[in-house]
Amino acid sequence: MFQVSIHQVRRLWRRVKLCRAQGIPVDVRSQRKNCGHKRIQIDLSDVLNIPLHRRRTIRSLANAIGVKKSTLHKWFKEGLLRRHSSTLKPLLTEDNKKDRLRWCVSMLDRRTLPHEPKFMDMYNIIHMDEKWFNTTSKYMKYYMLPEEEDPHRIVHNKNRIGKVMFLSAVGRPIYDDAGNCIFDGKLGVWPFVRKEQARRKSRNRGRGAEVTKPIKVDRSTMRSYLISKVLDAIVRRWPREHAGTTIYIQQDNAPSHVPINDEEFATAVKQTGLDIRLINQPANSLDLNVLDLGFFNSLQSLTYDRISRNLDDLIVNVEHEFENYDPDTLNRVFLTLQGCLIEVMKDGGGNRYKIPHIDKDRLESLGMLPRSLGCDRKLYEDVIASLGN
Repeated sequence: MFQVSIHQVRRLWRRVKLCRAQGIPVDVRSQRKNCGHKRIQIDLSDVLNIPLHRRRTIRSLANAIGVKKSTLHKWFKEGLLRRHSSTLKPLLTEDNKKDRLRWCVSMLDRRTLPHEPKFMDMYNIIHMDEKWFNTTSKYMKYYMLPEEEDPHRIVHNKNRIGKVMFLSAVGRPIYDDAGNCIFDGKLGVWPFVRKEQARRKSRNRGRGAEVTKPIKVDRSTMRSYLISKVLDAIVRRWPREHAGTTIYIQQDNAPSHVPINDEEFATAVKQTGLDIRLINQPANSLDLNVLDLGFFNSLQSLTYDRISRNLDDLIVNVEHEFENYDPDTLNRVFLTLQGCLIEVMKDGGGNRYKIPHIDKDRLESLGMLPRSLGCDRKLYEDVIASLGN
């Protein structure tokens, strides 16, 4: 019945009869005292004494502690160790921190101050920035079957991978009372390239064929794109019911960007009939821009799902993924930005914090996703007090 030897049953039965004869509880457990490999007892606090530069791999940490790699890997699987990916962040001066706090306070809705601080819905703020997009990455991860052959990727020079700089401008998607998207927030993405005739022939094209070349991005180029492309996109795509509000174009402090009091830009704005103004976010504050906070990385990841053999393919793929980007995802990034504003205020204007998560997917599925986040009154008062000193 139990698929065991008859001798094992007899041995257990004799032990049962012996226990009953002696009047003790029946115990048929194994009599072996030292069974199996003894667990190595290591004080995990020893890890704290190891410098971080020796904790980058399981192997180096195991050598520093004096245990086997398999032991450390077992601890990692049991949750006794965790993996952390560290990224470099900008160095902030005290003036930078105060500017960041002032920026966070300026994003609060004045109608809710000071009793119930709440951030603005940010529907009238357009985030504009530029980013390099590569045709491919040096390191790509694939999920394959065991019998599949490893992919062989080649390039003439790993440091000369084709890339194009794009200018992108996005706003927060706007929904009507029924939940329908009336403005997807995607104003456009434009490559900094030019077309010129090839001077020499190659196996891919003949002499005189049009080829795509990157152009230098300076202030005059940025001004030209801002007036001819960004302003034109705002005029064409901005919702008419929101045309009476002041529209802010937020940019960083890059030397190539247009000053907020630029005369050529002001002249072009007057011709649109809209109230459009430039604002500069605080210095060294990539986390206060929706594009650098999450949109660009997401768009780059989607672009890698498509094959880009040359710059023309890359431009087509980036534009395709931009046009098909989910407005709901873009809307959630704006809420993440507001969460970062709260963390910046908690950190006294610094950037030593983790990006907060408020379970936006679940709230959206329940129809409970807020339009804007609230700020603790005590936190707001502390920030105002620190700025007053």
